[in-house]
Amino acid sequence: MLKRFSGCISIALFVGVAFAPPAFAQAGRATISGTVYDQDKAVLPGVTVTVTEENTGLSRNTVTGGDGTYVIPTLLPGRYTIKADLTGFRPTSQTGVNLSVGQELTIDLSLQVGLQEAITVTGESPLVEVTASRIGSNVSNQEIDSLPSQGRSQLSLMSLIPGLTPSLSPGSFEGGQFNANGRETTSNLFLVDGVYNNDDRRGGSQANQARVTLDTMAEYQVLTHQYTAEYGGASGVVVNAVTRSGTNKLAGRAFYYYQDESLNATDHFLEEEGLENPEAGSKVFGGSLGGPIVQNKAFWFFNIERNLINQAANLIFPPEAAPLANSYSDSTDIRAWNTFIRTDYQLTANNNLSFRWVREAAITDCEDLQDDLSILENCTIENDSGDQVASFSWTSVLGNRSTNEFRVSHVRENLLQGGLFAFDCTAPECDSYNFVGLGGREQFDIGSMNEHEDFTAGPSATFQQDKIRTYGFENTFTYIRSGWRGDHTFKAGFGWSRNSADPQEIGGNLIGTFEFLHNLPFDAANPFTYPSVFSIRLGETLFEQRDWRVNFYLQDKWQVNNRLTLNLGLRYDKQDLVDTNNAFAPRLGVAYDIRGNGRSVLRGGIGKFYEYQPLTILATLLTQPVISPAVIYETDEDEGPLDGVLPEDPCLLAAGDGQGRALISAACRAQMADIRSQVFAGGFTNANPSVDGNRKLGYLWSFSIGFHQQLSQTVAVGVDYIGNRGRDQTGLIDLNEPTNGVRPQAPGFDPNGELVPAGSRDTRFQRFLQFQTLEAFDTDYNALELSLEKRFANRWGARMAYTLAKTMDVGTAGGVAAKRVSDDFDPRSDYGRANFDNRHAFVASANAEIWRGFGAGLTFKYYSGNPINEIIGRDVNRDNDNFDRPVAGVDDLTRPIVSELDANGRAVRNGIDGEDQLTADARLHYLWRFKGNEIGFFWEIYNLTNRDNFGNPTGNRNSSNFLVPVAANTPRTMQLGVRYTF
Repeated sequence: MLKRFSGCISIALFVGVAFAPPAFAQAGRATISGTVYDQDKAVLPGVTVTVTEENTGLSRNTVTGGDGTYVIPTLLPGRYTIKADLTGFRPTSQTGVNLSVGQELTIDLSLQVGLQEAITVTGESPLVEVTASRIGSNVSNQEIDSLPSQGRSQLSLMSLIPGLTPSLSPGSFEGGQFNANGRETTSNLFLVDGVYNNDDRRGGSQANQARVTLDTMAEYQVLTHQYTAEYGGASGVVVNAVTRSGTNKLAGRAFYYYQDESLNATDHFLEEEGLENPEAGSKVFGGSLGGPIVQNKAFWFFNIERNLINQAANLIFPPEAAPLANSYSDSTDIRAWNTFIRTDYQLTANNNLSFRWVREAAITDCEDLQDDLSILENCTIENDSGDQVASFSWTSVLGNRSTNEFRVSHVRENLLQGGLFAFDCTAPECDSYNFVGLGGREQFDIGSMNEHEDFTAGPSATFQQDKIRTYGFENTFTYIRSGWRGDHTFKAGFGWSRNSADPQEIGGNLIGTFEFLHNLPFDAANPFTYPSVFSIRLGETLFEQRDWRVNFYLQDKWQVNNRLTLNLGLRYDKQDLVDTNNAFAPRLGVAYDIRGNGRSVLRGGIGKFYEYQPLTILATLLTQPVISPAVIYETDEDEGPLDGVLPEDPCLLAAGDGQGRALISAACRAQMADIRSQVFAGGFTNANPSVDGNRKLGYLWSFSIGFHQQLSQTVAVGVDYIGNRGRDQTGLIDLNEPTNGVRPQAPGFDPNGELVPAGSRDTRFQRFLQFQTLEAFDTDYNALELSLEKRFANRWGARMAYTLAKTMDVGTAGGVAAKRVSDDFDPRSDYGRANFDNRHAFVASANAEIWRGFGAGLTFKYYSGNPINEIIGRDVNRDNDNFDRPVAGVDDLTRPIVSELDANGRAVRNGIDGEDQLTADARLHYLWRFKGNEIGFFWEIYNLTNRDNFGNPTGNRNSSNFLVPVAANTPRTMQLGVRYTF
């Protein structure tokens, strides 16, 4: 009955309309295929091939077709035994076949005539997948367990994969940020056992939504280029993380890792001042347990982890900032609980059910002090009461040639963010973290943030509550057809998701921000110290955002013969947030087994990859229309104080607290209160609106050609050329950009009244931003990727990867779908090196079991660095944006221009080489094994050589620190750990 019901569902889904979140299809699954021969190399039809997972006993089987081939898709990663059986032949088994996530293994088997005992061989999986055209690699459980991982980040080892470059800034607790394909970090797609795990506020976000800990993760696959049509909604890297599962044996582990300031070298700048490290370190402890519910049938796994982290923050400020901002060293606090549960149940021989749930609740105090150049009072608190990802899947085997996988999932986030004023705090360290918001207080009475050239003071203007919910379902049907001009593995998938923030409180800058063109503390008696710009948010803060996404895809892995494989696919994406109805994405991949021995492959392909836009686009459109329920009031920039002239605007004639901070004056308060009343009354015209335009779903054309060769049983090398072209990219263009300092206003940029209603056409608009999809925003990426892999064998393994890349894009500020440019009349003039353009990346790793339980791991990373954008530091063209780059003969009278100049004598965007980065991390361990148990002792050293890896200095020519490094990445640190496994 189950089989018949499942079959009916599959047929309906196969021919139905498609609906899905970024379709993951069988992400987290793998395939074993091959050909069965006799001793004379003749193919054998009718052979029963059975694969059995050695740790759980779960098995699947199929029968070879007329050409002797077999395919077993939709397998969970694991260690398998493959058995071939045919009457009149000796059964043959191959044990110890490690099947990794997403792999397409080709395992050929040979049967000998006779009735003697069965033949069993032990063999490793091939290192080269001769039927796959995609580019990427797998990070194995061996590497996760043996290599150093700073911060115990679940994704830190992604840097071992060619084509990926980390953000090259100090990492955050959630994990590293990576650029791939010449795309922003927000272009990535993260999966947990095939389930969507992205932060819908920012798309791919900085990392994944719910963190999967190292002790939860079994392995993960990183796909960088040419992934098949089952993946979509993203144009960057795809990360398939596979979690640990229970087995037929009750097993578990407990662990504790420790680090403090006594184990760390002194920060470069502290050492220059003769100071010691602040109190900082981490304690990470927890454990896992898993085992059978029913032998060979049902299993469970549970993991819990507690993180107590103190991160050092070392801030160096120019002398003139005193006494408001004095250089200091302190630490920030992060506390988190992470919980994971997994169950797997083989309901019948052909039906498997599974459930996954991961939750992380974290509180961070002042985590971004160093990145934001903040004094302590300006810190931000985050109370993340629970990132969660939950999923249920049902996998059915429908006869000898087809399978079906149905999955439902839910992703959620509850995040409270704000300055100290928004919580029941009076200091950076709180006794509790209750979000009180304004708490009945008047927004003008709290104090405002003060942004100087090289530091930020006053209370943080951050104020936001996120309630993110994603609901989705998807289905993948796989059908195998043999003997029809080759062998075909067809896949058809569809699904649907609702992605929402309902509601989201968007209150950033609710208390106001003063911007200064200098570093001096504010002094009401000194005109030179007055601010140049004041801005504040007024009106509603709660907004509901809802988006839905649908897609379907068809994929055919066509093995034309035993050497040539074509991967043909077509995908369709639809997003309600974007008016795009023709987002069809064809994919073509070619893999050719050059010598026909399964050891070398020539691979290449071309494909189109659409990328969903994040909910932040919708948030902008809801909160900043022309007739708006909320406005961001902003003064024009006034440079008069630089000449000793008091500003005229009442909001720039700030009051002072007597300690160097600017406050909202009584006159400004009255003006803002009047505007706020008009906004709440309705019908108020926003002088800084953002409106929609011809916004399209952006896409990437990607093409590649490469070669992958297995040199021995354990060593393989690869070389690939990659080209990517980003098209239909979207940015924000100011329609009211001034000419010779004069803005055209509504009659000039909207003569037909299509954007500005009649009652608002006399408004004096400042910026009038519109989302536009332009050819001027096109991006280009070219890369050469080299790799070498030594599989762990004979007690050691290693990797090396080198990437030579050039990334060119447009946009001085903003995200992937909200770029801003320095010249709105000529956006293409911003075409240049991307902010994350790292030309050279070399990474190597090795891990070894040295002697009797002693082992070591090492990673080495070198990056040539991201560029620096040289800007004037003042709003020269009076467009209310501070992106202006210097021009020869105008801005170089007192200081030469460092960047290369374009044909008009203007500094090119990102024209200065940034700081390079070099780190070597090491790990030593001793594993004491006794009676099936193990106690491990670990010593990890990060930045072994204690190199001063400086962060990029500012390119602001108006700054006292122009091109002067004021921050360094982490110096040498050490971590000690102990782990008990049974």
